[in-house]
Amino acid sequence: MFEQGRPLETTGPGRRRSDQAHQAILQAAIEVLSQEGYRAMTIEAIAARAGVGKKTIYRWWSSKAFVTLEALTMYTEEHTPFSDTGSLEGDLLTYFELSFAGLQGKAGTALSGMTAEAQLDPEFAREFQRLFIVPRKQELVELLQRGVQRGELAADTNLDVLADLIYGAKWYRFLLYPKPLDDAFAKEIVTLILRLRPAV
Repeated sequence: MFEQGRPLETTGPGRRRSDQAHQAILQAAIEVLSQEGYRAMTIEAIAARAGVGKKTIYRWWSSKAFVTLEALTMYTEEHTPFSDTGSLEGDLLTYFELSFAGLQGKAGTALSGMTAEAQLDPEFAREFQRLFIVPRKQELVELLQRGVQRGELAADTNLDVLADLIYGAKWYRFLLYPKPLDDAFAKEIVTLILRLRPAV
């Protein structure tokens, strides 16, 4: 059975055309999402913007949620490079600035919709974890690992649990708690994390 979110295996010019159509659909999904929002966007609108038929989209994705997921994953990877600032505090503040920005506006609405979709569709939930949640969390764990290597966090810190706590605080406020994802909130979280640094 064909795996969701992956292009069909072809060779030669056919493969290149397939890849080009795949990328055109993902780019079209981002553009339609930015203009119409997740609730209003349709497969028909994505197909029209990409210059392909609906059947082409349904060869790769079974629903609007799946194509939006892959499109947002691609966009996030291209636009949120978490660079090494030289300190745990700087890295975390940059992380929150970029990730909070990514949860605003229509992209945030789409992520909220996909989170709801994941509660209802086990197959989509697995893809949401594989394509979006797990890679984002791994980036955060690597950021925290740099803090351990610099001596800014204790060597025995459970980075997996700490990443869960950071992720949980961010997503709780994003999905459930009517308070902003702003600089003040980011600084509060960073202050708490920095208190974990080992005693000199």
